[in-house]
Amino acid sequence: MSRKKYFGINFLFMCQFVIFFILTNGFVSGQISNIVSTVRVSDAKEQMPITISAELFSSENISVISIAYKSFGQTEFRKAEMIIKGVTATVSIPAEAVAPPYLEYYLFITMRDGSSQTYPVGIQEGVPSLQIAVSAFSEKDKEILVLSPSVGEILTQQELMISVSFIKAPDNVDASKTKIYINNEDVSSKAVYTGDILVVSGENLSGELKIGPGLLRIDIYDKKGNLYHTISRNFRLISTELAAGAFWSYNGSLKGESRSEQFNSQSTWYNNITADINAETGNWSINGNAYITSEEVSDQQPYNRYSLSLKGGDWLELQAGDAFPRFPNLIMDGKRIRGFNGSLNFGFLNIQTAYGETERSIEGKLIEKFTADDPATLESDVIPINAQRYVLPYGRVELGTFKRKVLAVRPSFGNGENFQLGFSYLHSKDDAGSIEFGARPEEDLVLGTDFMLAYDSRNIMFTTQAAVSLSNKDISSGTLTDKQIDEIFGSNSNFSIDPSDVKRIRDLIGNFITVNQYLGPWNPQEFASLAAEAALTLNYFNNNVKASYIYRGNDFQSFGQSFLRTDVKGINIVDRIRMIDNKLFLSIGYEELKDNLQKTKVATTTFQTINASISLFPRADFPNITLGYTRNANNNGLSLSDPLNKMYIVDDITNRIMLQLSYDFNALVKHNSSLSFSTSSKDDKSLLNMDTKFTTGSLNLTSYWTQQLSSLFGLVYNQSEFFGKQSNYYTITIGGRYKLLEKKLQLSATLSPSFGDFKRQTFEFIADYNVITNLNLMFQARIFRIPGASTNSIIGLVTRLTI
Repeated sequence: MSRKKYFGINFLFMCQFVIFFILTNGFVSGQISNIVSTVRVSDAKEQMPITISAELFSSENISVISIAYKSFGQTEFRKAEMIIKGVTATVSIPAEAVAPPYLEYYLFITMRDGSSQTYPVGIQEGVPSLQIAVSAFSEKDKEILVLSPSVGEILTQQELMISVSFIKAPDNVDASKTKIYINNEDVSSKAVYTGDILVVSGENLSGELKIGPGLLRIDIYDKKGNLYHTISRNFRLISTELAAGAFWSYNGSLKGESRSEQFNSQSTWYNNITADINAETGNWSINGNAYITSEEVSDQQPYNRYSLSLKGGDWLELQAGDAFPRFPNLIMDGKRIRGFNGSLNFGFLNIQTAYGETERSIEGKLIEKFTADDPATLESDVIPINAQRYVLPYGRVELGTFKRKVLAVRPSFGNGENFQLGFSYLHSKDDAGSIEFGARPEEDLVLGTDFMLAYDSRNIMFTTQAAVSLSNKDISSGTLTDKQIDEIFGSNSNFSIDPSDVKRIRDLIGNFITVNQYLGPWNPQEFASLAAEAALTLNYFNNNVKASYIYRGNDFQSFGQSFLRTDVKGINIVDRIRMIDNKLFLSIGYEELKDNLQKTKVATTTFQTINASISLFPRADFPNITLGYTRNANNNGLSLSDPLNKMYIVDDITNRIMLQLSYDFNALVKHNSSLSFSTSSKDDKSLLNMDTKFTTGSLNLTSYWTQQLSSLFGLVYNQSEFFGKQSNYYTITIGGRYKLLEKKLQLSATLSPSFGDFKRQTFEFIADYNVITNLNLMFQARIFRIPGASTNSIIGLVTRLTI
């Protein structure tokens, strides 16, 4: 095919993209936000971690940012805290959660004043969450083999040898057209072909390589010039002096940042330092990192982060500092602790433990004092205070936060490949003496077990877990004595419990948790504090079928897991069908859940969800396409004609359609393009009549004109309707990056104006200069202007040193 004709076809397809965009009313990655500027997502490939980074307008008033995510067809979102460094919040989604056809997520932002917001804005009101299309494994990974470097290999420039084998490649692959990129720099001209082997020697790349982490990308083309396959791989370069002179191999980085934020007419300087160090020898490795910032203040939860970890092969892991231990998700998952955690894995016997602080103490404030007979003493924010110190015995306070510590232990049997049986214990308790102005310190005890059995190379897998919890909502009075039990639980009390039963419970569990009238639940026979789930997975004939059942009592609570949905039970069935060498995916899911397990509500609500998706990953000269449909129906059977209970009616149906396309093509130069579309409509027949409609989407095009110059064009659109009131806005993004001074200086700029019902202009400029081989200086300026309101800015200087 001639180049002219080839260009014409691609140009035609680009026009079709744009026409389709206009006809479908545009696109957006989410509602406009005054907190999150942009979200960047790494390549999403099956069973590979995904890094998600949120760029913030300002981090000044943010306490915590968490991400909620789930795979296609999953019952509930899992949550994890994001790490905030400067004006960037980052998190890594674990590999086991990444599966075709897509991953769904949103951000939950807690402000320092206690208020909260989601991104996209309005998740609670029905705004659709964001979706990331996940590409599947390909047989092409077996056709073209990267012989070296290995994944994550640490080596010197002289040791680096990029070697690619085309021995098993099909006849339509043209090895001579292969493009090789290191950190997005084209080094294809350095390649040498020896038979069916392509080789690039590190000694020929003196100007292209830098000490530190490296990303290798290999683009393979067919004989018609169409992109056939892409392979990516990480590695790390170290200096020859370090490699030759040490028993341990080391690498690390040090970054210092100083920035000024002008936000809502308030100007603030921030300074932070980030340090990372890694060392390894044989099967042993040590990793340390620290983030120290001037944003750290004693009356907020920690902003500083630090950790030191030691790993010995597959059998030992130890970590001190800030960590996010992962136990069975009913016990602990996504919760940050500051302390110690680790595991010993011997295969037949393993033990995992974590101990540390999940909340640090923050003292409250005394606002007003009262006498004992003042009626105000009955209010919730009025507590007893030290009369000797403050003259009066009661005070209205701004309640502080107790220090909370947690201990979790899980022994298990089996290596987890085909069998594992585990038992979990978690105890968490507030330190009532950690602050003066606080109320109702709490305590939590959770006992659990989990089991996994797999057969036939894990094509048949059965998993189950169960846990029970006891929670005490106020331990300030301590454990009850016999006399107190008789008085509180006697015949004239409001508790329908025999005092002798309370005494037996106290004697049985009093060594594990505080026993008083605030302990619960007292009705274990109703399974209010039980949480359990079981799943069976079958993987045959290109079908991956998973059927699961969950039960969550309304009183189940674990301080190690703050995000579980309780008071619900039901089934979930998902089938993923792979066809045409994993190029075509058909995914179907059905879920039916019910609440009101302990009959504490007026009526029982049934939550029914139907998911369907079809994905095409041609891995050739054609876009990747994912089309999805979701239907949520919630109904509790109450009627508007019922005058007593009509205010409790739940009766709504939400339909959502999602389309995502991504296309890498050559039209004079290489381009990466993506198009997304999502529309949802909620029909609410309850008394509130909360009908909503959303149409959101985005179009992005990145073009690589030369090795020095690349450009970005983006178009974002949002249309929403709440209670009959419409809102529309769109954003255009234009940007570019240019390298000069022998690629030592990189300049980039982006302009993003928003129009419509929301108006804002955003401009960003970055200059990154490589002073010497492992030292960089970066200047960054970001300006945000809201017409008729304010102009805000972030201006900073960053120094990066890599060893």
